[in-house]
Amino acid sequence: MADEFIKGLALSMVGALGWFIFGGWYRTPGYYVIEQLTAAAPEPSNVYHAVGIFAGDVSYWLMLLGPFVYWVVIPALRELGRSATESAN
Repeated sequence: MADEFIKGLALSMVGALGWFIFGGWYRTPGYYVIEQLTAAAPEPSNVYHAVGIFAGDVSYWLMLLGPFVYWVVIPALRELGRSATESAN
């Protein structure tokens, strides 16, 4: 159980770091603007900007869904598997 916790925590931290970096580059219009990291992304002017904006979106969802998978989905599936084998015996 501890390995699932640390994997979920690691995915959360890696996703948050990526989201902060790419959000700071592409989604922060100015230093004194209230909506930092959550502003709409600008139109990409080249392929590198498009990849950066996409990587920021992937990092955001990794930050949210990574821990959910390791802390909720995998333990629930293991518990369902245990209960299925116990009820079959």
